[in-house]
Amino acid sequence: MKQLIYLTVVALALVSACLFSASARVVNQEPEDIVLTEGTAINVVTAQEITSKAAKPNDPVNFTVNEDLLINGQVVVRKGTAAVGSVINAEKGGYLGKSGKLAIQVESSQTVDGQPVKLRAAKGKEGSDKTNSTAALSMISPFFLFKKGGEAKIAAGTPVTVYVAEEKRFRLDGSNLVAVVPEKPAVTDDSESIVYIYRPSKMVGKALEPSVFVDQTELAWMDNGRYFAIKLKPGKHIVRMTDDKKGYALDMGPGQTYYFRVGIEMGMWKGHGKLTLDDADRAIAEIKKLKFIGQDKIKAPTMVVEIPVK
Repeated sequence: MKQLIYLTVVALALVSACLFSASARVVNQEPEDIVLTEGTAINVVTAQEITSKAAKPNDPVNFTVNEDLLINGQVVVRKGTAAVGSVINAEKGGYLGKSGKLAIQVESSQTVDGQPVKLRAAKGKEGSDKTNSTAALSMISPFFLFKKGGEAKIAAGTPVTVYVAEEKRFRLDGSNLVAVVPEKPAVTDDSESIVYIYRPSKMVGKALEPSVFVDQTELAWMDNGRYFAIKLKPGKHIVRMTDDKKGYALDMGPGQTYYFRVGIEMGMWKGHGKLTLDDADRAIAEIKKLKFIGQDKIKAPTMVVEIPVK
């Protein structure tokens, strides 16, 4: 009998120890992270009217977050938070039936704890050259408008869906959302962006040589039937002609390739160069027919390089 009582006491002790251990594990368990994943959709609205008549590349554009972004029931980005962006490209319309063009981008907003969060127009990463073509400019801009014979216009209050471009993690500290600092810093891709500038051989305006710039640097006088390339650090750059309204302000991704075709505008604006963000397939086929730009035309010899297309 005594032996039975002893065995019962031991069994109860073991059960109690197991229950205590399980309870301790629950108490000591780390709280689960709240993860704002890359590609999460955020709804914003334009906070101003933008027209192709008044806008120029890199002009700021204001937006407002249109509804709370909830992750696991927690507000991560609050309705009413400001979001910022800019004009990618704008071309006036109206003259002799010329079409107005306008492209804008949403760049960033803030989480509830004040952290900046980068945004982009496409849910997935831009993974190929074609992503950055004219035909797929919607991957860069939530709006790429083309208004035949008039000005392209985006009204205030126009809804836009954009996507988170980076993962962020949070934990609850009481009722407050607190950012989780990663133990190891994220590995960033800092490979350079490549930009090709080319001008197909045409008889019209053959002798004219408009200048091409990146940011504030004059790259070259673009002569007929030639091309060149430049390498840039990832980030926003303005590729333009002499007129700072005739260009593109793009947030260039690491390792991405962009193609710009130079043409000559005739008529009222005779002799002025025109720049177009071009489709990769067409650009590559054209560049293969062209020679590298003449050394006497290069104004930034440390930047202008010859990179054969593949």
